[in-house]
Amino acid sequence: MRLAINARFLCQPLSGVQRFGREIVAALDALLLADAGLRRRLGPVVAYAPEGAEDPGWRAVALRVVPGGQGHLWEQGALYRAARDAVLLSPGNAGPLRHRAQVLVLHDANLWEIPEAYGWRYRALHRVMRPRLARRSAGLVTVSRYSARQLAGVLGVAEARFSVVPNAAEHVLRVRAEPGVLAEWGLRRGGYLLCVGNRSPNKNLARLVAAHGMAGDLPPLVMAGGVAPGLAAGPSVRGLGRVSDGALRALYEGACGFVFPSLHEGFGIPPLEAMELGCPVLAARAGALPEVLGDAVSWCDPLSVADMARGMRVLAGMDGEERMRVVAGAKARAEGFRWTRSAAALVEVVEGVRRAEALEERV
Repeated sequence: MRLAINARFLCQPLSGVQRFGREIVAALDALLLADAGLRRRLGPVVAYAPEGAEDPGWRAVALRVVPGGQGHLWEQGALYRAARDAVLLSPGNAGPLRHRAQVLVLHDANLWEIPEAYGWRYRALHRVMRPRLARRSAGLVTVSRYSARQLAGVLGVAEARFSVVPNAAEHVLRVRAEPGVLAEWGLRRGGYLLCVGNRSPNKNLARLVAAHGMAGDLPPLVMAGGVAPGLAAGPSVRGLGRVSDGALRALYEGACGFVFPSLHEGFGIPPLEAMELGCPVLAARAGALPEVLGDAVSWCDPLSVADMARGMRVLAGMDGEERMRVVAGAKARAEGFRWTRSAAALVEVVEGVRRAEALEERV
């Protein structure tokens, strides 16, 4: 059987799920270019996307745009018809229900852990669809062992069915920094704390702002991303909204520390990006973050404003020698996660499904 990829992520705004899709397929593309044996084993690899998808420039993975609408209707109809004779890799939490030879990637259980972060229509659809997809898919993948445990509990499947294929963060090293943005925003290198977050209550930004105010004489707190209106106000807290990748790299590299107070994370790419770029991290001891970040960061209780304030004071007060030690450990930890290794692990799952399907066909 050939390999097909559900590339609906090419039509979606970039967040962690879409980052996984783009980077894992780009890494698979590189593996295919470098390994003739892998190309022979997998055969033609085709990524199917709805109309409007941008071309990511893959060379070994062929991109085919398939008309037939957008969103879930496209997956259940046009994608299913195009990929029904293939093993289908769906890297973005959803796929066609009728496709049994499917490797489905489910990233977290946030839909159940923080339901208030989603609209009621989205909740209603996905709480019905995801358990059925999980039971019907030939292979299940998630990004951390923590997510495997949580998903198994809410979906009613065995934890052992999940293979763990982690995210990574070296994509930030390919981005050209835009250091001029610091001056444009009135920021001094080494003179601010950085947080990357969005409107989800999961990101815990209200407590972070309160903790920054409680901590006393701290550098300004700069928040990048789709932060909630009204949270970032005053000279000590700056909300920048969404920024370019180049501006974000400059912000990471210019910060005296990075704060990630999230209440629930299935993985946590932003602190790993900060670690790649030499920015010390204070993270919430919650979700998959301890599993991913290990002992390479400082920790705080995300439910305690006082503990978060304490952690920010420690982060901002590091001397040069301590900072060098922390940065070296963090970079070593981040190097343990690489998209190419994750793509190779995903190939093993796909090949296992292909062998099982071939055996079933012979029987």
